[in-house]
Amino acid sequence: MVTVLVLVVTAATVVSALVAARPATERSLHRAAARRRALVEAQPTRATYADILTELVADGVSREQARFVTEKAADDGIRPFTMWLWLRQFDARALSVVVAADLPHQDLLMHIGNGTVPDLEELSLFASANGLDVAGAEAAVAPTAAPVAESRRPMPAVFGPGTLPGGGRIARRRGDLAA
Repeated sequence: MVTVLVLVVTAATVVSALVAARPATERSLHRAAARRRALVEAQPTRATYADILTELVADGVSREQARFVTEKAADDGIRPFTMWLWLRQFDARALSVVVAADLPHQDLLMHIGNGTVPDLEELSLFASANGLDVAGAEAAVAPTAAPVAESRRPMPAVFGPGTLPGGGRIARRRGDLAA
């Protein structure tokens, strides 16, 4: 009786291990990827470097270059959440160039917050020197860092502390108001 019970438990264990270890089908892989993307879209703080790698490849970056960018970002301390925001606001090529050109994490956050893009043509030189293949890539975002400010008239001269433009003095106490 005990032998039969041991054989049944062993057979059930082997069958369950074989079912669990079967290779994933294309459909199940696609469903898992779609589920993961929906999760990261809903909660971007849960993005990982693997999610960034997948997005870069989906946006047309070669797998080798995408791996280079994500490894460089991890080495430089650029968080996946920041990279995800950059991908949503700009594009994969811009992210690849700024990461490969050693743009610091704080600068990425500043550009995301301001809605600006650094000069990608200039940064592509540094990115190319660091190992990114930038040949033949088209820029999808504006290459300027910020809108050009209109010229303003110069500020009036200040002659010393406590003086107003034109030589007037600032009253220090209530009694000095008449002076």
